[in-house]
Amino acid sequence: MFDIDPDRYRVLDLSLEVIPGASRDRFFDITEGRLADDALKYDVRTHTHVGTHVEAPLHFFKRGTSITDLPLSAYMGRGILAAFQLESDDPAITPQVLERTIGDIIRRGDIVAARNDAEAGDPPYFTPDAARWLRDHEVKMIVVEDVRLSKDIPTGNEFHEILMSRGATFVEFASGLDQIARREFYVMALPIRVRGLDSAWCRLIAIEEK
Repeated sequence: MFDIDPDRYRVLDLSLEVIPGASRDRFFDITEGRLADDALKYDVRTHTHVGTHVEAPLHFFKRGTSITDLPLSAYMGRGILAAFQLESDDPAITPQVLERTIGDIIRRGDIVAARNDAEAGDPPYFTPDAARWLRDHEVKMIVVEDVRLSKDIPTGNEFHEILMSRGATFVEFASGLDQIARREFYVMALPIRVRGLDSAWCRLIAIEEK
């Protein structure tokens, strides 16, 4: 029987808790109701980019793959920690920054968890050249917390196009990446199974050796 030894591994919940009614932009509104047998239910009004969510290529490409078009293997795998300490007026994540941060451990098919470890300054952001570096290393997923995918909208579009054109996915609004103590771990970001979505809420989990 397969088992995970709790003495050797710990399971980390890296998901943001969604509080109904707390945000108007990322709204998640619930209304109490009843099923036919008078049991409690909630009617939910929200959108696909609320809380911790994973984005498929359809988010950027009109004919791109949706959440359910991708296999489960697209949402799980070996994770590596990219902890950035860029305390400057322009904290750009360049290929050179990536090379010195994760260049020694990155492998094809990895999931890169990007964390901001700077104590001051603006959050770091990926450059289009960094996206090309990640594409060339065949990264399949990027997870971000307090790290921006781009500096502005035009370069953000370019960042999405470079990586999503190769089938990569993004997980945004991760929470608690500071719990990660090792550079390598296992990651799962399994979206709900709704056909045709560009993005879906997920429970982001890491399994790390103690």
